[in-house]
Amino acid sequence: MPVIRLAVLVLLCAAPAIAQDRLSPEQFLDIVANRTAAFATFPDRQPVGTEQFLSRDRTVWARANGTCAYGAVTADEGQICFDYDDDAPGIRHCWVPFLRDARLFVASVDDLGEVQEVVDISDDPVACTQVPIS
Repeated sequence: MPVIRLAVLVLLCAAPAIAQDRLSPEQFLDIVANRTAAFATFPDRQPVGTEQFLSRDRTVWARANGTCAYGAVTADEGQICFDYDDDAPGIRHCWVPFLRDARLFVASVDDLGEVQEVVDISDDPVACTQVPIS
């Protein structure tokens, strides 16, 4: 795990000319709790999905294809992690949130090099093509 954290730190430091500030999971949740955040790949801004933060520890994740799942949110060593009901047991998706030029991003701890931008935050619920798995 330390190698992964080091790689994320290298990724976050890769663009020294651009101002960026790492956020704690709590700071990230302060921004998105009880709201809905739309995520897109960076830098090409392809839609990934929309996450409705029902509370600071529960979400509904709506993928770009319209399928949905409930998620449990935890903070772990400076990372925000998600466990989705439709993933295999033990699968977690962990991210390091940060600001760059007043824009909100997350860098994956699992898939090194993957960065997503929060392209919209609203009060709208997610749209699902089926009822989320509980």
